[in-house]
Amino acid sequence: MKKLLLIVCSLYWLLPQAQAQTGSYKGIGTIVFEAGAPLSLIKGTSESANGLIDLETGKFRFDVPITSFQFLNSLMQERFNDKYMQSSRFQKATFVGKITEKGPASAKGEAKVTAAGILTIHGVSKKRTITGTIVQKGNTWQLMTDFPVKLADHHIQAPRLSSGYGASTMNVSLKMPLTPTEPEPQQIVAIKKLSFK
Repeated sequence: MKKLLLIVCSLYWLLPQAQAQTGSYKGIGTIVFEAGAPLSLIKGTSESANGLIDLETGKFRFDVPITSFQFLNSLMQERFNDKYMQSSRFQKATFVGKITEKGPASAKGEAKVTAAGILTIHGVSKKRTITGTIVQKGNTWQLMTDFPVKLADHHIQAPRLSSGYGASTMNVSLKMPLTPTEPEPQQIVAIKKLSFK
């Protein structure tokens, strides 16, 4: 009985240390996409991007609700959801994968990273390799990335303004602060199941 009590007490004290060393971080960030249209008419911003990353294994998952994007023009927002993205059917965009390369940190704590994974938009999944920058500030990280998305790759109709301006590629940028976290059990299972060929 005494031995059992000793084991339980040992596990109790070791558990917080084990959790602290998992390297799991999560965050809520801002995603902006735009097509360089006049007056920023084809530009959407969401502050509801969610991220979960394990800096030890490099595995991650990011997603954003399509309806969370806001536009300066209400008509463009309506068309974006109903006509272009069909957000009632395809409710989220996701990027799931693994950090494949991390460069040396600069004096400012910045490091270049390369991530490979599956980008799913409008229900169409594509393998992508995306580069970005992470900056360490104490026990938190700031993630920043910028990359193009070809609309045809995800079967999205190219938006066109009344002026005749059309766009076939969107430029996407993401900024997200990441803080240490204790993931929910289902999130841990989801990350452990990820595999890439």
